[in-house]
Amino acid sequence: MAFSAFAEREQIYGEDSVAQGLGVKIFLALNQAADFHEICAMNYLAHAVLGGVEPEVALGNFIADAVKGRDLGAWSPEVAAGIRLHRAIDSFADDHAASVASRALLRPKLGKMAGVGLDLLHDHFLARAFDEFAAFPGGLEAFAGRVEEVLADQIAAMPVRSARFFEALRTNRWLTGYADPVVMRGVCHAMDRRIPWASDLGATLDVLDDPGLERELLAQFASMWHDVHGHVEPLAGRSWARVPRL
Repeated sequence: MAFSAFAEREQIYGEDSVAQGLGVKIFLALNQAADFHEICAMNYLAHAVLGGVEPEVALGNFIADAVKGRDLGAWSPEVAAGIRLHRAIDSFADDHAASVASRALLRPKLGKMAGVGLDLLHDHFLARAFDEFAAFPGGLEAFAGRVEEVLADQIAAMPVRSARFFEALRTNRWLTGYADPVVMRGVCHAMDRRIPWASDLGATLDVLDDPGLERELLAQFASMWHDVHGHVEPLAGRSWARVPRL
């Protein structure tokens, strides 16, 4: 999509909005760093918490969306385990009854992007109540710093597109930014500009304006998180996920 088209959409969204201003900044970063596959796989915080920070496993978990096929022989056993772990998390979480119900709640607003919106919303729920859902000493800021440190040490081993995206993620502090609704709205608007069809991911955070819907989606996230933790813990080894009390 040409930049002029993005500019026209910016006029529609409104230039004075703080979230839209962030959206322009984040869009520029995404436009340089990510292709459509990264745009549709923005739930990096949940994956990082569930996968843990063992270096090579964390690398595989991070690059998994850029690695195609089942033959992982080009990677070390630990990196391959991280790739398989990422795929196991995606499969289990996407098929979980709570996720299916949540996507149905979001679909009237988000259409076929309901799944992407739900991934973003889940990372927002996780980030804003990080100590409830994760057990990393020092909280979200310390965890994000550790993940960035572990991955930065292995950037030379990443596929080009993953390395490019990691640099944008680290520079823009997206892992901690998930906790801020304004930043999240900016991310959603930036993604709208990057998606090659008309979309309104910016409506994802509108659920926070409806306390009943927010409570329902948060309860469904807690249920899914409880179950996915139990599913992947044997695969991940040491994970920093905390099982919530339901």
